[in-house]
Amino acid sequence: MSESIAPSEPSPTPRRRRRAIRIVLAHLVRGLAYGAGTAVTGLLAYWAQHYL
Repeated sequence: MSESIAPSEPSPTPRRRRRAIRIVLAHLVRGLAYGAGTAVTGLLAYWAQHYL
């Protein structure tokens, strides 16, 4: 009964680790870009409502 029910995952190879880090960074950059675009659009809308 010393065996675990779920098999242990193999340790990630350096290539897989680099790929995973690259994917995470790509998602982070995309999220920052969407956030910056949303902020700029919101500020423009705020400015248009108050000054036009």
